Amino acid sequence: MTLAGKSELRVSNGSFCYDTHMKVILDMVISPNGFIARENGDEDWLPSDGWDDFVAEAKEHNNIVMGRETYEQVTEKYENENFDNVQVDHKLIVTRNNDSQTPKGYTLVHSPEEAIEFLEKVGVKTLFLIGGGILNSSFAKRKLVNQVQLTVTPYIIGKGRPFLAFDNFEFGMALLSVKQLSLGRVRLVYKVNP
Repeated sequence: MTLAGKSELRVSNGSFCYDTHMKVILDMVISPNGFIARENGDEDWLPSDGWDDFVAEAKEHNNIVMGRETYEQVTEKYENENFDNVQVDHKLIVTRNNDSQTPKGYTLVHSPEEAIEFLEKVGVKTLFLIGGGILNSSFAKRKLVNQVQLTVTPYIIGKGRPFLAFDNFEFGMALLSVKQLSLGRVRLVYKVNP
């Protein structure tokens, strides 16, 4: 299998990664213990302060890539601050469900590789991955993530959805920057080690 004409590489643990020129940034807002939402998907503990920063970065990359459940949860719960209101040319929903309906203004793809291939074909250089945890892990397991950006919000929830779903992968990172934000939030940017 190849990805947009790129060669397939087998890594030491037997999984595959792809030789692609696409940069993949995983961007999440998390609790200090790594959760992105409560078990039921609620994000009521997150301040709205970071929304404008998120929208600005999405516009910079001209795309957002999310899982189906993330799309549904956010658009259902937030009338004004949801992905429908983010003005980018490419909004991708990744789903394994072949029967999913494509919302107006979105493109439906069925794998991380298909998302990369689609964005490469339209000339996008950086894929802006915004969750959820299962999709983030799918990208990570395939060794497709180059950068991890975490905004840590000072609020602990005891049970929730992790920003990376549990799976069989691991990777090291190098800290690129730390920035203190309003309301005690901290922005951490890491480069994923090859």
